[in-house]
Amino acid sequence: MVAIMKNRSILSPDQLRAEIEVSHLRSKSYNIDRETRDPDQVKLTPAELELRRAERKEFLSVVTNHISEFYDFFSQNDFTIIVVDEEGYILHLLGSDEIKEKYARRNCAVGFRWMERDVGTTAISLCLEKKIPVQLNDADHYCKRAHEFTSSAAPIFGQGDKLLGVLVVSGHKKLMHPHTLIMITSAARSIEKHLAILRRNKSMSLHISFLDSVIEAAGAALLTVDKELNIWKTNRKAKEILKQKHLDGKPLSVLGDLRLDLNDIRRNAWAWTQKECRIWKGRHPVHFIYSAQPVLSKEAELLGAVLSFEEYAKIRKLADNIAGTKAYFTFENLIGDSPRFREAVDLARRAAESDSTILLQGETGTGKELFAQAIHNASPRRNQAFVPIHCAAIPGELLESELFGYEDGAFTGAVRGGRPGKFELASGGTILLDEIGDMPPNMQVKLLRVLQTGEVHRIGARRAIQTNARVITCTHVNLAHAVSKKQFRKDLFYRLNVLVIQIPSLRDRGAQDIGTLAEFFISRNSNNSGCSLTHDALKVLTKHDWPGNVRELENTILRALQACEGDVLGPRHIALRSTPKRTDAEEKGTLQDMERQMISVVLKQTDFNMAATAKKLGISRATLYRKVNKYDL
Repeated sequence: MVAIMKNRSILSPDQLRAEIEVSHLRSKSYNIDRETRDPDQVKLTPAELELRRAERKEFLSVVTNHISEFYDFFSQNDFTIIVVDEEGYILHLLGSDEIKEKYARRNCAVGFRWMERDVGTTAISLCLEKKIPVQLNDADHYCKRAHEFTSSAAPIFGQGDKLLGVLVVSGHKKLMHPHTLIMITSAARSIEKHLAILRRNKSMSLHISFLDSVIEAAGAALLTVDKELNIWKTNRKAKEILKQKHLDGKPLSVLGDLRLDLNDIRRNAWAWTQKECRIWKGRHPVHFIYSAQPVLSKEAELLGAVLSFEEYAKIRKLADNIAGTKAYFTFENLIGDSPRFREAVDLARRAAESDSTILLQGETGTGKELFAQAIHNASPRRNQAFVPIHCAAIPGELLESELFGYEDGAFTGAVRGGRPGKFELASGGTILLDEIGDMPPNMQVKLLRVLQTGEVHRIGARRAIQTNARVITCTHVNLAHAVSKKQFRKDLFYRLNVLVIQIPSLRDRGAQDIGTLAEFFISRNSNNSGCSLTHDALKVLTKHDWPGNVRELENTILRALQACEGDVLGPRHIALRSTPKRTDAEEKGTLQDMERQMISVVLKQTDFNMAATAKKLGISRATLYRKVNKYDL
């Protein structure tokens, strides 16, 4: 008995035994006959079966093409492969005539329904019930008609984790092996990935074999090698990706770091899927993801291998769409008419047309990321990735791997095959470095090198990777002050301080913008869209200091709407925490900030006369010179 949860954790034998016992109890409650199959078991008519197959045409095409690729690994007289839909109906059964007949005597044939209420506990019914890969053997099955068999079943999920069906391998109980479940689960996961690609490539047709389907649907390339690791054939797409036209007949070694172990591919085919590789054409890298499958003769002789692969950039773009690395806000979403706010928006619009580094400064909650997304969506890079990373939210020791990525085996716990960093993912698009002012000093040095060279080094990599990411940074920190305190590198500051956009605080935007934003937040709430804000309520809002800015205003309006019983939102509905008035000392900052400011003011008053300045400040000239150097005045 073996079972693997959808998150790939393995159930203990006791846990699986508990699931089987509960299933047996359910089977008993359904009055399932333990001795024989129900002669009146639910079965589709030929017309119903044809309609059901037509409705699931894409699903069946991918699954059947896929299983045709690996069925040669099984004996066709000993094993059958079954495809079941999400309602338990058997839609496809692969095997020899002899084994098909053997299974048909147990109602395991195309058209029959195999839910627990039909057949009791089986690998198919338990997989459908619990939505987990499961392997049952002999008496694990409820009905004795299945006691001499072993079955491994894995669920196949579609978009939004919707169950599409089940893939099953079944044979005699003496042939039970845990690797069968691992193989069938790996096949199910591969089918899921392929279906995800097909959803974005509806115009491409399916080919006869699973490998051809991948090539056509994903626009992938094909390369075959013989058992001597000589390149036998490459298709047109492969030559385009590899940027080499004359590869056929040459040893695989001409592709540098692309190395294959044919025996390992045969033994562990599941481990040779979605591997990352980078080869070099002159000084330019060729970056792709590939999967390898062994090529066997009818006598199971190893003849070579087939590689299907795709450009890393296209796979990355697909991953961006799935993962949501996309900017949604545009300049039309930036609400406000105050002069300072419109000035910031106008400057951002002009900045969007260039590729220069942008520094967005403003207090927390002013909408810096909204500005960054709007800039990206108005730029020529709008169709590429928008990758945000919060520099203050990631521990310093992990920030480097997040930004720059790492190679396979770079450190303990690294994901197999390595992982690209955010700069790689953003290449061609935009990377947003949020709260750049809180970046650790050691990372500031490494970031500066990337900005200077346009190259990133994955942790553990031998070569640099060229990246073309437009950099936008955000911070609530006064970077100039941070530089004066030696908390931020001066050279990095000058690299970032190209196009500076100061986003005004909400209190500086004035009553008009506060009212406009409040009305917008009310209208956006579907439950209270008809609610109106009274003049007195608006007065309460405009008198508040808004330390949390627009974010605080939105939360305040949402709380007020919850408290409002009718259609009028008044002062009593608005709950605001009192905020103490800012003192002059708080506005000036630390003692060092005040000292620096005082020296600067007096220097200007004396036209930089050091003797007069020292006398006016009541300090010696030597002390004055030391402090001028300290504060870089």
